[in-house]
Amino acid sequence: MDGPDEKAVAECAASLSSLLTGSDGKKRLSPDGQRKMRKNAVSSLRDFDDEALLATLHRLHQAGKSETLKQTKRKTDKKRESRIIPSTRRRTGVFLWLATATLAGAIVMGMEIAAFRLYAPYLGYSIYVWGTMISVVMGALALGYALGGWLADRSRSDKLLYALVLISAAYQLIIIFTVRSFLPALSELGDFLGTAVATLIVFAPPMAGLATVGPFVIRLLTRAGHAGSTAGQVYALSTAGSIAGILLTSFVVIPRLGTQAALEISCAASALLGIAGIVRGRRFALAALLPLAALPFSPEPSWGTSTVAVSESAYNLVRVVREGTQLMLILNDEASVATRQETNTGWTGGYYDDFALGPLLVPAHRALVLGMGAGGSISSMRATAPDIEIDAVEIDPEVVAAAFRHFGLDRNDERLRIHVADARPWVARNAGQYDIVQIDLYQGGPYIPFYLCTLEFFESVRKHMTDGGLLMMNVLDAGEHLELLSSAVATLKQVFPSVAVFSRPTGNHMVLASSQRRSVEHIRKTLAEVEGEDVTSRHARRVASVVVDFVTTQDTPVFTDDLAPIEAMTKRMMETTRTATSISRSR
Repeated sequence: MDGPDEKAVAECAASLSSLLTGSDGKKRLSPDGQRKMRKNAVSSLRDFDDEALLATLHRLHQAGKSETLKQTKRKTDKKRESRIIPSTRRRTGVFLWLATATLAGAIVMGMEIAAFRLYAPYLGYSIYVWGTMISVVMGALALGYALGGWLADRSRSDKLLYALVLISAAYQLIIIFTVRSFLPALSELGDFLGTAVATLIVFAPPMAGLATVGPFVIRLLTRAGHAGSTAGQVYALSTAGSIAGILLTSFVVIPRLGTQAALEISCAASALLGIAGIVRGRRFALAALLPLAALPFSPEPSWGTSTVAVSESAYNLVRVVREGTQLMLILNDEASVATRQETNTGWTGGYYDDFALGPLLVPAHRALVLGMGAGGSISSMRATAPDIEIDAVEIDPEVVAAAFRHFGLDRNDERLRIHVADARPWVARNAGQYDIVQIDLYQGGPYIPFYLCTLEFFESVRKHMTDGGLLMMNVLDAGEHLELLSSAVATLKQVFPSVAVFSRPTGNHMVLASSQRRSVEHIRKTLAEVEGEDVTSRHARRVASVVVDFVTTQDTPVFTDDLAPIEAMTKRMMETTRTATSISRSR
């Protein structure tokens, strides 16, 4: 067949196909268009020979097959879309997916906040624990994001998504029942390796499972189009959920219910989220309820028979422990004894007793205590100045409650005013003048909060001291080179004209900084002349022989708000101490 006949056959076949479908491929044919096309097609068919007619029928058959395939594909896609993407027909599907992204973000961040509190009694409360834990969590989230995208591209429904969420809940349940049995062993690995391994075991798997939610939801929603706006919406809601998780866990759950409750709530929320997705298929719904059914039987933390009381606040896990005749206030880490009291005598034999020497060195009518703890330093100071007026600042209300309830602090003492506040902002806001300032500020372990040992902080404190005032500061440094103590003294010397130090074998150093020039010889003479055979008098004469003018070099770092490497110095000090866990501010 030559060219013109081939062209005529193609045109005739196209006309017949259009007549059969009622469309020319772009728009539907009008009645007049159909009549005209029918007339032309009939005319062409009359002129064709047998070969041309067969060719026309063949083309028409091929066009019909193509159209049938297109229609079948459209029907299949529509059916699949209706099954996979309820958003096109059921708004509840979209709402559930978006709610899943929001709640998953909240659960992940709630677990992260709870992780830091869970680790505190075993691994400490330092910036190194924070940094290590967050790094491992970020790695787990990255893995979850990648896995979620890969699985979403290969899944035809959201059932796998909710199965992953439910598996995360089941894993959390296992952890709730077992975590406190192996954390003590992991603490032996140190704050970096111990935290890394703990996070890999305890939090990385469930967080990775929850991290699959974001890319999975995006993939499900973008099958209906609008990829950019869908991704933005999912990320925005997930972030909003994360913010809510942080705030609720930090300000409500942990302070009011505790770390155990925070872990249980995260587990329950994950289980409910998984159930909400799976139950729509009415399969495995009963099995999905198992994690929730087991939660009431989760074990409570056990602290041993020596623990008298336990509570949690926004700042600390607070425990009161009795060992023989000694009563101790322990904050977070087992080695962080914030107050120690000998119940028979009121004395401890520890650095707390050193605060009794303040009123022996300067005439004292008013004192400021920064870092009250359970009131050990107040009791010591009252032994030598029973009528002194005291403003005591303590950041943790649960610590204050323990002081009243267990350590004999008198709630009706008119000469004692307790302020629940952060020390530095409180000093900046208030204008009192004091003869003695006690500083014993630590953050759940051997770490001094950096902003409470800087040049700017000491300048602020000095403004509240009388001309003959005395600052007494406990510094823990059991390291070989005493670099933390050296920098603390060097910083104080920038503000005070005289700084002296006396030390204990335990690594506790009492730093004495005076508002006016006061030589070490004068301090020694004053203490040596204290008469009497009571505990305080004997202690004063003993200190007179060991107090020194601590010498620093010109290259000793001075702590400032801009640069205060206290954490790094403390970490080195702990590493060079034979048994880091035995370091305590109270021993």
